[in-house]
Amino acid sequence: MKIALICPSNMLYMPYVENYTNILDEIDLEYDIINWDRFKIEKESKSIYRDSKTGHQRSFLDYFKYSRFVLNILKKNNYDKVVVFGIQLVFFLKRHLIREYSNKYIIDIRDHNRIIKYFNIEKAINHSNFTVLSSPGYKEWLPKSNKYVINHNTQIESLDELIEVKPFDLSSSNKISVGCIGALRDYKINIDFIESLKNSAIVELNYHGEGDINEDVSGYLFEHGIKNVRLTGRYDKEEELELYVKNNIINVLRYNDGINNKTALPNRLYNAAIYGKPMLAIEGTQLAQNIKDYELGLVVNSFEQVGIEINEYLKSFDIEKYDANRKKFLISVMHDNISFNNMIRDLNNSYF
Repeated sequence: MKIALICPSNMLYMPYVENYTNILDEIDLEYDIINWDRFKIEKESKSIYRDSKTGHQRSFLDYFKYSRFVLNILKKNNYDKVVVFGIQLVFFLKRHLIREYSNKYIIDIRDHNRIIKYFNIEKAINHSNFTVLSSPGYKEWLPKSNKYVINHNTQIESLDELIEVKPFDLSSSNKISVGCIGALRDYKINIDFIESLKNSAIVELNYHGEGDINEDVSGYLFEHGIKNVRLTGRYDKEEELELYVKNNIINVLRYNDGINNKTALPNRLYNAAIYGKPMLAIEGTQLAQNIKDYELGLVVNSFEQVGIEINEYLKSFDIEKYDANRKKFLISVMHDNISFNNMIRDLNNSYF
């Protein structure tokens, strides 16, 4: 049996592909990764596609050209199963998938894309073997189906992997550190947040990671003379734990101003829970609801009194209660991921 994994970017930017390859390696199933090398960082290969551009942004025409490359490979190889990542590729490959791989392909959806308006995704889902979602909130905008399987954006397998929760003591540092760890997006909400706490004597805001808006945020800080915000830029994966440890509360702020922001569950949700750090969110998203349901941090209605609310939350922080709740949350996550893992393993035993 041989499987094709069709990826619209480098695996560096799609770490969840490893959720498949780790299992396929474990059960010794052969697979090819058909990869769109948008950053020209991969070694040359018959399964690597490159165009003249460099970076994330691509047009409808770019996707069309990549899909022709993919179709050529699919037609030349006798794959038994196919995994397609992203709604955009499903749009371009749907006819071939339904005709040649009905009930033999997996769709993996990690975010919303407006191209969903222009084709019958329900038909594509119905013809899939199953369809993987990274957030149960996606069911709000996807058609009803019994094909959905949840695979969260984390690879935690045991509570033994958790980092011990440390007590918060304001007197030891005289500062509250709020950390945003990961690619910096969502300009408006972060500027609103920065404005509400600019030049605070007790709250410092740290942004660790490289994103599309780093330069814009840096310019805003300079223009408005804001001194209590640090942008440290790109970091290595090995530094991630230390960055979480150095911050008291983790910024996972996003407005519900778009379908993705409203329904997605970011990596920071899982990382913060694993590293034992409470989160700060604003009402109105699936993310905020999870934080409220499992009491994993502070959810605010606005930034009007956010400094006071953060201070009061951390002063009354109950380590034992938080630790029990994060374990409950992560057990639920692992349960979903085990179901996904079992379905991938069953590919080796299925004859559809």
